[in-house]
Amino acid sequence: MVVVAFEGIVGAHSEEAARHGFNTQMALKGKDFTTKPVPSFQAVFRAVQNGECGYGLVPIENSSTGTFHFNLDQLHQFSLHVVGEICHHDNHTLLALPGVKLEDVKEVISHPYALDQCRKYLSSLDSSKVSIQQAGDTAGSAALISSKKLQHSAAIASESCAKLYGLDILAREIEDDKQVITRYVLVSREPVTPQRYLDPKTSIMVLMKNQIGAFYKALSVFALREINVVKIESRPSTRSINLQRPWEYVLYIDIDGSTSDFPVANAIKNLEEFALTVKVLGCYPRYKPVPQQLLGAIGIGM
Repeated sequence: MVVVAFEGIVGAHSEEAARHGFNTQMALKGKDFTTKPVPSFQAVFRAVQNGECGYGLVPIENSSTGTFHFNLDQLHQFSLHVVGEICHHDNHTLLALPGVKLEDVKEVISHPYALDQCRKYLSSLDSSKVSIQQAGDTAGSAALISSKKLQHSAAIASESCAKLYGLDILAREIEDDKQVITRYVLVSREPVTPQRYLDPKTSIMVLMKNQIGAFYKALSVFALREINVVKIESRPSTRSINLQRPWEYVLYIDIDGSTSDFPVANAIKNLEEFALTVKVLGCYPRYKPVPQQLLGAIGIGM
């Protein structure tokens, strides 16, 4: 049985995303798997690196709040490979102890990202009576209220946490954007080379010198070969940062295609000719949305 590590506790959005991916994606469906909660995102990478878990699932970007920069940098720092991606709808609910009404709530607890995604709803509450408190994760907020019997607190978490921790639902779908999506990446010790029918993507890390035309040269190796760049993000490199020297930057680039494709392989070789460092983070199947008629049967809620 494959063990998939995720950050948080049972009922976390990451766990639900893992179950969604392993139940719906062609490259993962049919695998016998179980999930394992760990206390931090870094612990996810460590659990996979040391062989404790076969896979780790971490969020990498959200359509509302942007990139999870810590996890992006961990892809560079650990010797692991991206082998899959899973996209999941963030459906947030407000949970409290049985019998507690909305007017009884004096504080709302959740992960900072969840709070940020529910700003409009939170702003509709009376700020003179209700405080907002940050917590380590969404499911942990629900568990805290349940275990400590916090009569005047509510948590923003997934709907499944209501059943898991014996809480009532005060409000459903309180996120600002009803179409908000979190993209997760699946990491493993061993790389994969997906077949072309799985519509592969490749993620690359490039360390560039801080000089004129560096970004242009990096992107041109793909444009000249008609390779589509899906995403590009620039991050400062801690390798050389100080007040006396120009900063160096790491480019994280996602492209269409596989490293087994001749144009992609040549583009990477071209990059290696002038970049300080080039690292292929992984080649993996593209996430395929579930047909609408199957959503009710499979379940895509957070």
